Amino acid sequence: MTLTVKQLKERRTQAGQEWAVLKPLYDEGYDFAIPFRRGIRETGKGDKRVNRIFDMTATVSAFRGAGRLQQDFCPPGEQWVRFAPGPLVPKRERGPLTKHLANISEVTSSLFQTGEWDMACHEMCLDLQLGTGAMIMDDGSELDKKRGVLARFASVPAEEVLLELGLFGDIIGRFWCRKVKARLIKAAWPKAQLSDKLARKIAEKPDAELEIHQDTTFDYETGRWTLHCSHAGDELPFWTRDYRTSPWLTPRYFRVPGETWGRGPILQAMPAIKTLNKAQELTLKAAAIAMLGIYTAVEDGVFNPATSVVAPGQFWKVARNGGGVMGPTIARLPEPRLDLSNIVLNELRMGVQSALMDQSLPPDGAAVRSATEILERVKRLASDHQGAAGRLVHEIVVPAGQRALEICYDAKVIPNMIEIDQLLIKTQVTSPFATARFAARAQAGVQWIEMAMAIAGPYSDLVVNKVEALIDVGRGLGVPENWIPSDQEREAITSQVRELVAKVLAAGETAQQPPAAPPANAAVGALA
Repeated sequence: MTLTVKQLKERRTQAGQEWAVLKPLYDEGYDFAIPFRRGIRETGKGDKRVNRIFDMTATVSAFRGAGRLQQDFCPPGEQWVRFAPGPLVPKRERGPLTKHLANISEVTSSLFQTGEWDMACHEMCLDLQLGTGAMIMDDGSELDKKRGVLARFASVPAEEVLLELGLFGDIIGRFWCRKVKARLIKAAWPKAQLSDKLARKIAEKPDAELEIHQDTTFDYETGRWTLHCSHAGDELPFWTRDYRTSPWLTPRYFRVPGETWGRGPILQAMPAIKTLNKAQELTLKAAAIAMLGIYTAVEDGVFNPATSVVAPGQFWKVARNGGGVMGPTIARLPEPRLDLSNIVLNELRMGVQSALMDQSLPPDGAAVRSATEILERVKRLASDHQGAAGRLVHEIVVPAGQRALEICYDAKVIPNMIEIDQLLIKTQVTSPFATARFAARAQAGVQWIEMAMAIAGPYSDLVVNKVEALIDVGRGLGVPENWIPSDQEREAITSQVRELVAKVLAAGETAQQPPAAPPANAAVGALA
């Protein structure tokens, strides 16, 4: 349903009010952990952004945590989502449908095998460390499609997108205010119906930057998403478009009940990050004082603390330096203790790294650790995402796969649009994180098969369908579908094996038969 600019502005204003409340929390995260992910709307271009950072632990760990997040859910170069038959599909139809959906999954997954997706996904995961990420997934332009680019991916700073909460805690509105050069508006929206006012601005100042609102809203009546592109001075959007799936990914790591925006590991570790940063700042100041020192100098007047700067290399005017009249003219203050502060810093660093999922293995130069200790650490790493795994799959992996499906259908590279209802056709997550969880579940089934074969021996086929079990395990582990033979191929292989066995048995029976008796006149013939 198309909305007017006034209606969109009202909803955008309400979303902005909630963001204004949470903005101070996010600002601290940008200042101390991911300073280079803040947009330039407030800081401008060329801002240093790191003047308040004295310890790099949070910054480095945020990058490592984002990389691990991407590797666990959307690893580059791998197929991490596919489509499969749902539980209501009859068994006789499951095989052909699985092969058909596997081909479609290969096509849709090819959209993600680009550096643009990998770059945008990592930037989104970096914002997700703070609490909320944002990425737009849109169709390529006609020029892009001629170059073989069907989809475009762009990460948007989370602070530039306003979010609207739905009935079930989901996002039903994304309001993005972006600056676009006037001459690029027609290139971005070739079929835009520009108002006279906007067209005049473009003609008069083509290089001027205009604020364009890209508002995407969900309609509960139609079940469709609508994109509204408008200029602040117009009454109606100059471009609208309906989508089956949302062109946005706005995942949230954790969510406080009642809040729209998410809260991530950075906000969770913010007390330790700020304490670590201040402790490092004081340690650096103490080290500078230890190297350069602060000195006291004798003066006949009165000591004035207001004029005594606490900085290395300073001289404080005092009446005496000790020792009476014969005392030293210049004396150095005692140096601060640095060993105790290092102990506190190391503990804080370990806490920040743990919170941001930066649990890398010990370096080569570290103390030797046993294989058991390293194995236990790896097991703990595998369970770090358990709390937020469901939300991350629901708000990243599944919508990305369904959005890619719609893009491929609109580009006419797949024959029909598949309706995902999780009953007839379902979305199957095959990312490394999901594969690891499936492997843990499949281990019990494998143990049961081994037990049946050990107890029942040759009669284990009466209780275990080994072929179906191996196929299910292979698909659950993300094995390519073309590695698994179809029902027809298995029947052909079975027929060939039966023919080969029959030939071997026939040859064996022929070899075991006694030689035929010679004819009665054989001797007469030989003598003749």
